[in-house]
Amino acid sequence: MTLADIQRCLNGMADEGMEIPVNAVRTDSRAVTSGDLFVCIEGDRFDGHEFIDQAVKAGAAGIVASKIVQADVPVFMVRDTTVALGRIAACHRSMCKARLMAVTGTAGKTTVKELLAEVLAARFPVAKNYRNFNNQIGLPLSMLKASEKQEIWVMELGISLSSDMAELGPIATPDIAIITNVGPGHLLGLGDIEGVAKSKASLLHYLQPGGVAVVSMDYPQLWKAAREIIPDPVGFSTMDESAPFFCLFLGPGQYGSGRFLLRTPKGEHEFEAPFCGEHFAENLAAVAAAAHTVGLSPQHVIDGAARFSADNQRFCCRPEGSIMVIDDTYNANPLSMRRSVETARAIAGERPLVLLLGDMLELGEESAKRHHELGETLAVIKPEAVFWKGKHIADVRSAYPDVAPLTTPEDFAENWKNLKLDDAVVLLKGSRSMKMEEYTKALRGVLQGERP
Repeated sequence: MTLADIQRCLNGMADEGMEIPVNAVRTDSRAVTSGDLFVCIEGDRFDGHEFIDQAVKAGAAGIVASKIVQADVPVFMVRDTTVALGRIAACHRSMCKARLMAVTGTAGKTTVKELLAEVLAARFPVAKNYRNFNNQIGLPLSMLKASEKQEIWVMELGISLSSDMAELGPIATPDIAIITNVGPGHLLGLGDIEGVAKSKASLLHYLQPGGVAVVSMDYPQLWKAAREIIPDPVGFSTMDESAPFFCLFLGPGQYGSGRFLLRTPKGEHEFEAPFCGEHFAENLAAVAAAAHTVGLSPQHVIDGAARFSADNQRFCCRPEGSIMVIDDTYNANPLSMRRSVETARAIAGERPLVLLLGDMLELGEESAKRHHELGETLAVIKPEAVFWKGKHIADVRSAYPDVAPLTTPEDFAENWKNLKLDDAVVLLKGSRSMKMEEYTKALRGVLQGERP
């Protein structure tokens, strides 16, 4: 893109002499280098307009601002710089003529995005957003880093308010939209499950003409909401064997691996993959359906799954001596928490299972109910020990009393030996702000120190 392209995108026309190439689009003045466009984002803790001088000194070729400012480079005035950033990303995508696959859902978005990108890479140059850069700033920045040489862009879209998809959808305008699932996540901003389903399904309003919707059939509210927009979405399932794309978790393998059965219009396959759990069966079914839309076979999915490596904080299984540590600390909601706990139980088998868990946030009026339901899940799986961080420990205890409060990470690691556990499985999980990864680090430290 050039400054002229930016100006046409934002204002509909370009001044003479603006055919100046733009190297990259930045929202952090510290990252600006020669030829970059600096977009002044106003946040809760900072205002990008205060760093214009720093950006210009670093070589910025132009500035996007919503306040009257003075600079020695072209300044493009807009009403809302975050909206402008999204419009620039959408223009860039249209110029590149890339196919875009958008992934959304309550749980598993990032895993599906990463797994799908791995599968597609066998045949196509692929771009994807970094980790979960999936909001009104992260999505456009991810798209702007993608190039015209990358034929397919796999982009994750995350929402926490009912209005979010109306802002993200027009940026992505996907050729293929994948909705993984719905559950009680972000209820504070999305209302109830039906509200979550309608908000996620609204992505389908922004499909390109002739675009394809890939939707889970296992969530009635989601399937209904999707079919009200797209009458014939491509369905996938882990429950309905008649679904076009069906995947079944057959059980755990060794060291956190799992065995799966995948059935598509091109046949049935059993295989082992380096991840475990029913939620990964759902991920595989979604990926198989999406991959099929661009001509890839089930074998491409199986091969991609074999190459897949889990993020360090997304159900990452790592043995530390005789202890299997499962780090799933990136975030938590009731759906992902239940799945993680149940999968950890399956991996543990007859071995002791220890859970270090933290509050699930942004659940609004349903917080107490959802934590109580988790306690009911714990009562069924009967872990060896449960430790909890956060104010909702009483709600969990109302269904499963045997829950101990977590002390500091250092204290817990120091007292680990008192549990006298060997050949155990330990799962750590909680909402992002609970910082449960600090317990992972402390526990791994003491376990590695115990090795002979």
